[in-house]
Amino acid sequence: MVHRAIHLAALALALGGLGACGAIKDRVKGIGGGDVLFDGRSYRASLSADRDDPAAFTVSVANAGGARLAGAREAGRYEATKHCIEITGNSRVVWSTGPDAPAEALTLSDGALLLAGRCAG
Repeated sequence: MVHRAIHLAALALALGGLGACGAIKDRVKGIGGGDVLFDGRSYRASLSADRDDPAAFTVSVANAGGARLAGAREAGRYEATKHCIEITGNSRVVWSTGPDAPAEALTLSDGALLLAGRCAG
């Protein structure tokens, strides 16, 4: 009888732990969703790869103006890194317009930061 009570208690703890995982996932953006947190803020980044040359890509990060620019740079870098790992197996990127460029060299279009680069195989 004691063993049964211990087993039931262990099962209850395990199930409770699994439920907490779902709650954590719901609170952390970027896990299972398109938003990624940088500087404590959420950024929506999208990457478009060239159909004929998937190593070449552009990244757009929405709402990147003003004080959000630093986080938007990192969100764009993150999106490119994910893409390059998926297609080449490494994270090297050669940027034509990259997140480390001076602010005056960056392109903002309708509040979105536009970056461009190529995965280095």
